[in-house]
Amino acid sequence: MDKLQIIWGDLERTEAIESHIFERAEKILSFSPKATNLVVNLKTINNTASAGVNTFAVNVELRLPNHQDVRAEKTGEDVYRLMTDAQHAILTQVKSKKEQHLI
Repeated sequence: MDKLQIIWGDLERTEAIESHIFERAEKILSFSPKATNLVVNLKTINNTASAGVNTFAVNVELRLPNHQDVRAEKTGEDVYRLMTDAQHAILTQVKSKKEQHLI
């Protein structure tokens, strides 16, 4: 996917997480054909050594023409759920912009 950029931060890259991100990104980009770029930034907020439970942040930014970019940031313990929730938030924002004829 040439429009997708994944920034792994301090999170270990795994094929399973990458595959999940690709699936979510495909849905976002198919709903937003005018998008120029989709950036997914992953990071660990707390690791098990410091707090007992891993906490992650997923930040998704969809870059659209005419400075109509949308973004969503989710935090929690399940990276897969966070990416899915961020996808839903992005799609809601894009739908709203389409209804307002902004994109």
